[in-house]
Amino acid sequence: MKKEKRRPQALPALMVRFGALLLALWLMCMALITLGVTQYVFGELTTTGLDFAEYVYMVGRFGYLYGEYPSDAWIEQRRQMPGVVEYFMNEAIAQSSAGISAPSYDFYPEPYFPDWLNILQGSDACETAVLFMDRDGNIIRESGDFLYFGYVTEAEWDAGSDVGTAYGWIDLGAEDDSRYGGLRAMYAEDKSLWDLSALRLTGYFEGSRFEPLAMDILTQGAYYDALESASPQGSDSDSTEENAVAPQTPDLSDSATTSGSGGGESPAYTISELDAMGLLAWEAGFDHTASAGRELATIYATHPGMALYEPKGMVSYKGVEQHENLLALLGTMGAYSNSGRNSVYSGASKFDLWDLVVFSSWGIRDFSEYDAASGDPVPEREYTILTALRASPLKIAMHFLKNVYPATFALAAFGFLLVRRSAKKHLIAPVQAVNQGIAEGWVHLLQFREKPPKWEEPYALASHYADTQDALRTGKNEIARLSTALEYAETAEQNRRQMTSSIAHELKTPLAIIHSYAEGLKEHIAEDKRDKYINVILSETERLDSMVLEMLDLSRLEAGKVKLSRDVFSLIALTRTIFEKLEMAARAKDLQIEFRFPEDFTITADESRIAQVIENFATNAIKYTPAGGHIVVKIERRRDGALFSIENESTPLSAEALRKVWDTFYRADASRSSSGTGLGLAIAKNIIVLHGGRCAARNTKSGVEFSFTI
Repeated sequence: MKKEKRRPQALPALMVRFGALLLALWLMCMALITLGVTQYVFGELTTTGLDFAEYVYMVGRFGYLYGEYPSDAWIEQRRQMPGVVEYFMNEAIAQSSAGISAPSYDFYPEPYFPDWLNILQGSDACETAVLFMDRDGNIIRESGDFLYFGYVTEAEWDAGSDVGTAYGWIDLGAEDDSRYGGLRAMYAEDKSLWDLSALRLTGYFEGSRFEPLAMDILTQGAYYDALESASPQGSDSDSTEENAVAPQTPDLSDSATTSGSGGGESPAYTISELDAMGLLAWEAGFDHTASAGRELATIYATHPGMALYEPKGMVSYKGVEQHENLLALLGTMGAYSNSGRNSVYSGASKFDLWDLVVFSSWGIRDFSEYDAASGDPVPEREYTILTALRASPLKIAMHFLKNVYPATFALAAFGFLLVRRSAKKHLIAPVQAVNQGIAEGWVHLLQFREKPPKWEEPYALASHYADTQDALRTGKNEIARLSTALEYAETAEQNRRQMTSSIAHELKTPLAIIHSYAEGLKEHIAEDKRDKYINVILSETERLDSMVLEMLDLSRLEAGKVKLSRDVFSLIALTRTIFEKLEMAARAKDLQIEFRFPEDFTITADESRIAQVIENFATNAIKYTPAGGHIVVKIERRRDGALFSIENESTPLSAEALRKVWDTFYRADASRSSSGTGLGLAIAKNIIVLHGGRCAARNTKSGVEFSFTI
C-alpha cells in the first residue's frame, strides 16, 4: 500500500512563503538603497578627487608664496630661506587628507535635527597620494614617511637664537627603521608630535634633505622643567611666577622664525638659552656619527612636523596595469604634468563602484614678478601637483548604511511576526476550531458565540458550521424519532401482551373498588355512608381517567405521533415555575430544596414537554424523599448539551430497579397500591428521547439522582 504523503501545516507553509517573499523584498530594497547611496558616494568621491590637487595647493599656501595672492612680511621673509619650497610641499603633503561623510538632515538655519534622525551614519577616509614635479618631469616630493622642520645652525644656537633660518626634512625610511621608532610611536597616538619640543641632529645635507647620523630629543616636559628651574625663585611678582609656570614655548610648525608665535607672553628664556645654562635634559635617540664619510653639521629643529604614508596595497588601473600601491600608480602619470595651468583629469579602475581611482593636477606658477595688466603671457609652471584618490564607493555606502540594515531587518521581522500572529489568530485558529468541532461530532463552538471571527472567510465558515450543526441536530432528532418509532414498532407485539397484562392489573384495583362500592349503594346502605361511597367511586374514576390519559399520551409518544415544537426558553425559569407549583407539597414534608443554576441558560426544545419531564422528576423526588429531607436541583452546560438533574435523599435503588425504573407501570416500592400510575418516568424518557437526548438514574452517597441530557 502506497504511503500517503505528509502534508505541511498551513501556518508554517504560509509563513515560509511569506517570509521568503519578505526577505526577497527586503534584499531588493536594500540593494536599491545601497546602489542609490553608492551613486551618491561615487559623485562625492569624483568631485573630491577632481578638486584634491587644488586643495593641496591651498593647504600648501603656494598662492601666497608665489604672489598669486597678496602676501605680507611673513611670506616675503620665507621666500629667501633655504628649503622653503620643499618645506611647503612637505607641509601640504602632511596636512592634506580626503574623506567623505554621510549626508545628514541638518539644514541651516532650520531647527536642529537630532542625530538619531540621520539614518545614514559615519564617515570614511580615502586613500590619497600626492607628488610634486618640476617642469622637467622630475619628482621633487611625494607622499611618504618624513619629518619636516625649521632649524638653526649650531653657531646660531650657541649665540642664543632658536629662531629658524632655514628649512629641512628627514626621510624616515622604512617602517622597521629602528632609529625613528620612538618618533613613530609618539606620532601614532594622535597624529601629532605634541610632546616633542626640539631635536638636536648631527649629519649632512643633500639639498634640503638632511641625513641624520645622531639625534637627541627634547620633550615638552623636559623643557618645562628647565624653564621652571631657570625662573627666579621667591619673587613676589605674579607675572614672573606666571611666566615660570605657564610658559609660551616657541612654535615653529608654521613660522619657524618667532618664539611664541600665536600670541601670549614670551617665556623668560629661549630653548637655546636654557641649553646654554645646562638645564635641558636631552634624551639620546641614536648615534652613528662614527660611520660618517663626509662633512657633518649639527642643527637644532624646534617643533617639527611629521607625515606617515600608509598604502593600502596593490591597485589595478583600467583592469590591466598592476601597481604596488596608489603612489606607485600616481608616479606613472607624469605625462599630464604639462596639460594646462589648472588641468584636471580622472581615471578609474576596472570596477568603478568597487574600486574607484580619481586623478587630478594643479599647476604652481610664480606670479611674484607677473603683471596681468602688461598683457604678458602667463608664467610657465614651476611645479605641478599630481594627486590620486582611491576609495570603494560600494564599501563606503555599506558603511553609511550599517545602522539601516539591522534596523530595517528588525522592522521587517517585526512585521513578519505581526502578520503571523494575525493570520494564526484570525484565520488558522478558526479553521482549526471548525475541524476539531467536526471531528468531535459537531459540538458547540462557544468561542464563536462569544467572539465571532473578524475576517470574512472564517466568519462565513463559522456561520456555515453553526447552520450545519443546527441542521444535523434537527436531522439527528428526526432520526432518533424514527429510530424510536421503528424500535417501538418492532417490539410492539412483544410488549402488547405485557402491556395488556399491566393495564388489566392496573385497572383491576380501581374497577373492583368502584364495583364493590356501587353494589353497596345498590343495596341501599345507610344514608350516612352514601356520600363516602360516592366520593370513593369518583376518586377511583378520576384515577382511571388520569391513567387512561397518560396511557394515551404514552401510546402517542411510543408511536412517534407527537410533533415537537422548537421553542427558545430559559430552562432555569421553567424549573423555578414548576417547583413553585409543588411548593405546598414540599412544605408539607418540610423538605429543603437547593438550586444550583448558572446565571443564564437558554435552550431550544418543546417547552411544554420539557416542563412535563421536569414536573415528573420533581413529583417523584418529593414523593420519595422522607420528611425533612434534602433535594438538590442542578443545571449544567456540557460539551454535548444541557444537563438537568434532581438528587433526593432516599433509600438507594437496587441494580434491577435502576434498570427498570423507566419501564411502564414500574414502581420501586413493594406495594402496587401506592398512589401514582407508574407511567411518569416512562413518559419522561420518551419525551427526552424524541428530543435526541437521554435519561439516566444512579445512586448517590445520600440517595438517588434522576437526570436527562438534551
